[in-house]
Amino acid sequence: MNRSKLKRKYRKGLTLIELAVVVIILGALIALVYSNFKPGEISDDTAALKLKKDAYELQSHLERYAQRYGTYPSDEQGLEALVEKPTTGDVPEDWKPILTKKSAINDPWGTPYKLKRDTNGDIQLITMGKDKKEGGEGKNADFNILNEDEYLSDFRRK
Repeated sequence: MNRSKLKRKYRKGLTLIELAVVVIILGALIALVYSNFKPGEISDDTAALKLKKDAYELQSHLERYAQRYGTYPSDEQGLEALVEKPTTGDVPEDWKPILTKKSAINDPWGTPYKLKRDTNGDIQLITMGKDKKEGGEGKNADFNILNEDEYLSDFRRK
């Protein structure tokens, strides 16, 4: 009887081994959950929605700029001319920002869209793709968000 009292007295908590096993299991679960939520990464569906929204909104803002100043920003001025007063090219004397947030001219991966004109003089808004670099293939490819034919299948407007 004396022996069972001693066992009960020392058996009030977890042993060191049991505690270590619990900590390892919790750590593995946290690592598993965290690996699925990488900061700064967005799903293809979310990217496709933002590309669609940006194409519509930025095209509208560029039209507004052209109505106000009689011309679109130059390729050199880029979309930054919608947010900040251009320092190059023809700068309107009465320039006022069309947009207030510089983040509004960024693609889903945080890189500013590039404003370019094609050989016909039509405006293009180019995203650098997921890798944020010129060139690339697949999801890293550069493409004009205003031309639905250039969208990758993953980023097609729905």
